[in-house]
Amino acid sequence: MLVQLLEPDPILRDDPVRPNISPKRRIEGKNRGVYAWVEDKQICAIVCISQPESIPKTERELFVTGWIQPSCLVVLYSVWSYKPGCGSKLVNALVKKIRSLGWFRIVTMSPQTEMARRFHLKNGAKLLQTNKTTVNYEY
Repeated sequence: MLVQLLEPDPILRDDPVRPNISPKRRIEGKNRGVYAWVEDKQICAIVCISQPESIPKTERELFVTGWIQPSCLVVLYSVWSYKPGCGSKLVNALVKKIRSLGWFRIVTMSPQTEMARRFHLKNGAKLLQTNKTTVNYEY
């Protein structure tokens, strides 16, 4: 089941992709959020999102604020799983939810790893662009 985390849970410190981003920073602000995939009352996977005004290439660009209009862009910037297959369940459920809300662009800011590439392509994303230190995939 897809669940939004509304408090800066200590489990967010487990992030193997972007461990330097604090749990508080992931949650606070209108353009940020964290979702979990929960099975049998256990968190099985986590995804962190941001709504910047443009496609980010760096962590700094994830948290740009000051824009007036809500963005129609949602960026998945960190995904990790505690149980095989749950990361895919989480991303697919979140993409479905985002689309149902009318946001038309869903992009990742992923590390340049083979694991990230396989994960996103397997789940239906397309390679959008390769940056100096990250890769953007689009769902």
